Amino acid sequence: MNSSSWVAWFGRRGIYYGWVIVAVMFVTLFVSLGFRFAFGVYYSAILDETGWSRADTAGVVSAAMIVYACTAALSGYLFDRLGARVLFTIGALCMGSGLMLCSTVNSLAGLTAAYGILLGLSYAALGFIPHMAIVPRWFARRRGLAAALSLAGVGLGSLGIATLSAELIVRLGWRETMWWFGLAAMVVLIPINLLFHRHSAEQEGLEADGPTPAAGAPPAAKAPASTGATVMEALRTRAFWLLALAVTMTGLCNMILVVHQTRMLVDIGYSLPLASLIFGLLGAMRAGGGLIWGPLSDRIGRSACVVIICGISLIGLLLLWLTTLVPAEAAALRIALLAGYLLTYGLGFNGISPVYASAVSDRFAGRNLGTILGLLDLGFGLGSALGPWWAGWMFDHYGSYGGVILGVAFCVVVTGFGLWAATRRPTAN
Repeated sequence: MNSSSWVAWFGRRGIYYGWVIVAVMFVTLFVSLGFRFAFGVYYSAILDETGWSRADTAGVVSAAMIVYACTAALSGYLFDRLGARVLFTIGALCMGSGLMLCSTVNSLAGLTAAYGILLGLSYAALGFIPHMAIVPRWFARRRGLAAALSLAGVGLGSLGIATLSAELIVRLGWRETMWWFGLAAMVVLIPINLLFHRHSAEQEGLEADGPTPAAGAPPAAKAPASTGATVMEALRTRAFWLLALAVTMTGLCNMILVVHQTRMLVDIGYSLPLASLIFGLLGAMRAGGGLIWGPLSDRIGRSACVVIICGISLIGLLLLWLTTLVPAEAAALRIALLAGYLLTYGLGFNGISPVYASAVSDRFAGRNLGTILGLLDLGFGLGSALGPWWAGWMFDHYGSYGGVILGVAFCVVVTGFGLWAATRRPTAN
């Protein structure tokens, strides 16, 4: 089937093609960012095999996020100019070959180079930036919902890939597990993106959101294809820099927990498979939180959601800190505290991405949105590079993660301020 045939085929069945795009994005993010957010499982296994320091081993992820930061704007620009089918195919090749190469290296420098360069490139090409640039090309009224459904792939991917990886690592070792995931990434991602992705509703002769669902509902808007702020206009706004601050702190928070949380749980006595399952459940909470906050922010506003999210997330971090202090003998109390952490931080800050993505789209939707998202994600990449290394350094020097949890709490507060200030007056710069 050619491009128009697929769109027509779904249209004849009453399915707006934008939801097909959402399904493809879900699967792509499930595999690509699901693996990125499951890296903590491999981190623990690599530490056990090699004996490298935590800071040095976390530097593998830091290297990938530096490459991500350096190529984030480029990936947004290439998406705006080439479209998802070309960019995502390149990203899948980088991811698959990178993981297969990582499985063969025997030195820290080799692992840092292989993972840092190829996986860093794949995270930029297959990640948050191009996917969130796709959403406003297909959705206007239901932008928050579409973003949340797409990004649910990240959370459920974290759960699925972390749990499966832990089991395979126990049986096969981390190297062979990584090799098979590399092959699977190419086999799954290349065909579905080549077959089903389309650049925008407007190019297919459709309207954003599809047919108006009921009488009296707001009319569907044309998907933005050639309007919106230029890059220089965006850079001159106050909102851009507030969003940049928020996303930098988000990168710090997210990647510290991605890399170190599994090992933190192993340190207090949990087995690797169980610690990985707990981490995976946090990913499932990410999906659930996104599905709550994305649509809710469409109704009550982005800024109100941000205040709620950050408030309950701080409670969650307090519960995580208390968990590290509880002795192993008090197993029931430890489980209760962890459950509270999963519910509060997992459904809270962990699910903030759809709100951020929708806030950027609200301000800067148009033909340059991918490039603008890429420029903003320079901050995410830098924060993500610094966070895991800093957390490893803190543990290597002080022997605990208490100070790290406090640092994450501070970043949550700064994120909340930046995102709230950028969204509380939709028309202000």
